[in-house]
Amino acid sequence: MIGVEYDDEYAVQEVFQLLKVPWEWYNPASTYDVVISKNDHSPKNCDVIDLAGNDLLKKIVDTLNEGLPSSRRPICEEYLDVLRRQLKRFTLLIEIPPIPWGYNYSLALTHDVDITSVRERSVPSALYAAYNCFRQRRFLEGARIILAKLRLAEDPWDLFEAWRALEEKHEVRSTFYFLPRKDYAGIVSPEIRAGGYLIDDVPIEELTAGGWEIGVHGIDNWIDKASAVAERISLSSDERVRVGTRVHWLHFGKSTWQILDDAGYEYDSTFGYNENVGFRAGTLQVYKPRGVERLLELPLHIQDVSLFEGYCWLMADGEYRRVDCLGLDKDGALLTCNEILDQALRYGGVVTILWHSDCLAAPRDWGDVYTGIIKRAKSDNAWITRAIDIVDWFRMRRNVRLAYSRSGDLLRIKVVGLEPARSLPPLRLRVHVDPEQVRHIDAEYVCGDGYVDIRCDRERVNVVLA
Repeated sequence: MIGVEYDDEYAVQEVFQLLKVPWEWYNPASTYDVVISKNDHSPKNCDVIDLAGNDLLKKIVDTLNEGLPSSRRPICEEYLDVLRRQLKRFTLLIEIPPIPWGYNYSLALTHDVDITSVRERSVPSALYAAYNCFRQRRFLEGARIILAKLRLAEDPWDLFEAWRALEEKHEVRSTFYFLPRKDYAGIVSPEIRAGGYLIDDVPIEELTAGGWEIGVHGIDNWIDKASAVAERISLSSDERVRVGTRVHWLHFGKSTWQILDDAGYEYDSTFGYNENVGFRAGTLQVYKPRGVERLLELPLHIQDVSLFEGYCWLMADGEYRRVDCLGLDKDGALLTCNEILDQALRYGGVVTILWHSDCLAAPRDWGDVYTGIIKRAKSDNAWITRAIDIVDWFRMRRNVRLAYSRSGDLLRIKVVGLEPARSLPPLRLRVHVDPEQVRHIDAEYVCGDGYVDIRCDRERVNVVLA
C-alpha cells in the first residue's frame, strides 16, 4: 500500500485521480510499501519518496489550475511518469490508466457555432469573406457569398446538414456549442464578438435526435453566476439535462470554474489556447479544478483558427491585443495535429479538437484537416466521440476505488464503485509486471511492454503470478 503525508488535500486527491492507484493517508499505526511525504518527520520504518526537493504534487496541480503560457508537451503526464517510476521501485503498482478498454486513447470532437449563415452577418463582414475568396482565386465561392447576402442564392454557410453527412460518413458524433443570445457581445467584449442567430432557430432537436451533443457557447457565463445560470437554461430549463460549456473566444477568469460549478454545468472545455495548439492545462486528462464540487474540465488542445489564421485577439487585464496565430497550410496543420496525437498515443487520455461550424465552406474550408485528424485517430484505434461521453467516462473512472491483496503467487484485485453496464467503454486495469511472470488471469487481458492490461468490468479479478 502507498501512504501519503501531505498538507494539501486537494493536491493529493487530484493527483491520485490522474494516477489512479491504491493509496491512503499515512497512518503511523499502519505498514506501507512506500510513503510519499514532504514532512520533516517522515516515517523511518519504511521506504519514503521525499517531495522536499521536487514537489511533483504541487507542480501538477499548479499546472492544472494556473496553466502554461505555451506548451506542446503534456507536462503533467511527464510528472506522473516520474512519480510512477519512483513508486515501482518500492511496490507492485496497479492502476486504472486513462485509456478505455478496446482503445488506445480518446478524441473529443467539438464545434463552436459562431456563425450559421451569410445572411446574419453584416455587409462588411460578408464582403470581407468574399474578398478573401477572391484573394484565393476562388471567384465562384466569393460570388456565392455576395449573392447569398442579397438573398439571391442558397446560403453556403448553412452547414449543419454538411456536418451531419460528414460525421455520419465516418461513423462519429460530435458536440455543438451554441451562443445563448443574438446580437450580444458580452459585458466586456467588442461588438464583433456578437453572434447573429437566435438559439430557437438552430436545429437543436434534429441534432440531439441524431446523437449529437448540444452545449452552451458561453458569452457572460464566465463572469457571474446569474449570467451562467441564464445561459445554461437557454438550452433547457430541465435541471435533469446535463449541460457543458465552452466560453466564446475562450474568455476565462480566476473564478470561472467556481461560477460554472455553482451554476450547475456538467463540464467546461474552455482551458486551451487561441493562438496555438498544445497543453495549456499540461494534461491529456479530464480533471477537477480546485474549489469546485462537481464540475470537470475537458481541456482544449487543437483549434482550427489557431492552426490556420494569421492572428487573433486576446484579452489580458481588461484589454484586447492582437497576437499571431500559427498561419499554417493544410500539410503543416496536419503535421502539427499529429504531434499532439502522438502524445495521446504515448500517454493515453483525450485530445479535444475545436472546428468552428462555418469551417466547411470558403473562405475557411478546413474540413480536409478535420477529416485527416479523424482518419489518423481511427488508424490509432482511438475512441472518437462527443465531449460529454469523454467526461462521463472519466467521471466513471474517478468514482471507482482500487484495492488489492497478495497471498503468495495470488494477486486479488478489487474495484469498488463500478457502474452497471452502459454505453461507455469499460475501464482497464494495468498491472505493472513482466507478462512472462503471469500464469493466469480470470478475465480478458492483453500484454504490453512491462505490464498487463485487464478488462475492468467486474468488481474482482484474480491474477496468478509465476
